[in-house]
Amino acid sequence: MSTIEQEPEREHDQRPPDVLDASALVELADGVWVLPDRDRVPHVPNIGIVVGERSTLIVESGIGIANGERVLEIVRGLSGSRRLYATATHFHPEHGYGVQALVDHATVIYNEPQRDELIEKQDIFTKRFSAFTEHLEQALRGVEYVPPDIVYSDRAVLDLGGITAELLHYGPAHTRGDQVIWLPHERILWTGDLVEERFFCIMPDGDTKANRWIVQLEQMEALDPLVVVPGHGALGDVSLITTVKQSLIDIRDEVAALHADGQSLEQMVDRIEPATLARYRDWGNREWVGRIVERFHRELPDSGVHADA
Repeated sequence: MSTIEQEPEREHDQRPPDVLDASALVELADGVWVLPDRDRVPHVPNIGIVVGERSTLIVESGIGIANGERVLEIVRGLSGSRRLYATATHFHPEHGYGVQALVDHATVIYNEPQRDELIEKQDIFTKRFSAFTEHLEQALRGVEYVPPDIVYSDRAVLDLGGITAELLHYGPAHTRGDQVIWLPHERILWTGDLVEERFFCIMPDGDTKANRWIVQLEQMEALDPLVVVPGHGALGDVSLITTVKQSLIDIRDEVAALHADGQSLEQMVDRIEPATLARYRDWGNREWVGRIVERFHRELPDSGVHADA
């Protein structure tokens, strides 16, 4: 069991985490839709709806039951009575805690580590997020664990009828159960929070693997997607992945160089954090830069800190 670490101090966004309505839908390809986040509201993800001839895949269900109900209504408007599948890119509340509204409507599919993290951490993260703002507490009322109907190991392929969706286990990185959803014919990729547009990477607990995160980003680049749907923020192309990867490489290399010079972790943070914030002036999640430095430091082979601590 991993250590659940305290989050960096921050001022939480007070806007309600409500998903948008159907008028905001953007069609990326025939039958492929995204319900975009709300002007970078932190707890509203980019939601995917992939409508095939026989079945529909829902990617993310929003934070809490009411958001899940809104997503279901929008999905039914696009897909009618088609069979529904539902998944989330990882176990965090805004990505999958609306799934309760989909019970009896959709077949829920996760990878094994994602399921295990939900069992282990869902109650912890529900309490943590509920304490952030009144809106989040209200959104998460009544949320309970929903067991998946299908569990896969490394890769699952869904033939939706004319559209094939691949569910690929890309953890551990942000979480143990990170998952990307890849439409190989359309070359559209949902990355979850492995890629966020103009946000620093969130490294929430001991299950985060900073160096593996870079490896997973390289694997996503190799898919050569035409459209990248990040966990949060505006859609883009493969350059979104490359930019996030470079931000991590810069910090990793600076940590290694300062460690070789005998600098302490505190000295590294004092030097790297302001330089990084200046380099990416318009990025959010700024309070997480120090944690990123810490994670790379922990993963140095001679840091004196166990990487899983």
